[in-house]
Amino acid sequence: MDAIPKTTVTQSDREELREGLLLGDPELKLSEQDNPDPRLVQLARMLGRQMARQHYDAQLKKRG
Repeated sequence: MDAIPKTTVTQSDREELREGLLLGDPELKLSEQDNPDPRLVQLARMLGRQMARQHYDAQLKKRG
């Protein structure tokens, strides 16, 4: 079974995640179409960047 490749998380990614997890903030809102919760958008962007890095790393390993 192949191990999941580890990716590095930048300091800015950590800060973004930490800011989104601060206690005292209201829960994420998923139903507002015109005004999505900025923390949810930030989380989606960060997860997208992480997935892109993982995919890129996997492609490099396949080729090399």
